[in-house]
Formats: sequence, structure tokens, C-alpha cells
Amino acid sequence: MKKLLTILSGITLAIIVFFQGSMTSDVAFAAEPTAQSVKQSDFQVGIWGTNNDGEEILVALYNNGKQDIAYVSNGNVSIYRTYTIAPAFVKGATNAQRFTIGEVSFTYCEIGDGSFILTDDGDIYSVTDITAYEVEQLR
Repeated sequence: MKKLLTILSGITLAIIVFFQGSMTSDVAFAAEPTAQSVKQSDFQVGIWGTNNDGEEILVALYNNGKQDIAYVSNGNVSIYRTYTIAPAFVKGATNAQRFTIGEVSFTYCEIGDGSFILTDDGDIYSVTDITAYEVEQLR
């Protein structure tokens, strides 16, 4: 009798574990892009600039064939994230685009002969285009 109860308990436990495992869903979390994934990606464009307080910003955009990856740095903090671009409107500006890079959002625009990044905090960065080599030197 004791042997029968042990076998039944084992079978019951196995059935519970089986059904419990089948009732949970598998969730895959995408890893954030890394420096390594950027090195394996094609460089698209880069900009670097400063605001009136002398704070710097560097934005470099890459594509690895599967996703768009951005590298953003303010000299103190650097991030690698996927990004999106949407058309934007800035009075008096041309080529205005809204960038969302992870949790960071800003507007890029051209006014006259200058290019600018307008942050949601009200900072204005005057930026210039830079090459992939220059990005690597600043990174």
C-alpha cells in the first residue's frame, strides 16, 4: 500500500508540474544593443555639437540589417538603443525630424545654414555632421 501511494504521489506531482509548465507563456525579451552590435553595423550618419553652456552631444546612427541602432553621448553618459524617426514641424526650419532613441527624444532641424538639436528640456545644440572615423575617436 505504501508503495502504491508513493507511485500515485509521484504521478500526481509529475502531472501537476507538466500542466503548470504548459500554462505559463514563454516571453522573450530583446536585449538592448551593445557596442559590439554597433561595430557590426553600417554607419549611416553622425552629428556632434555643443549648446551655449558648453555641454556636448554626439549622435551616431547605424543599421545592422535587422534594426536601426543609435549611439548617443553627452560626454558623461553614453547609450546604445534602437531608434525611430518621425517628421516634425519647427517654425522657420527645414528638414525637421523627431528622434526617439530609447527613453531620449529630441528634434533635429536645419535653420538657414545651421543644424540644431532641440531637446524637450529647452536646450539647443548647434551640431555639425561628422564621419564614422570621428565618431570612433569621440566614442
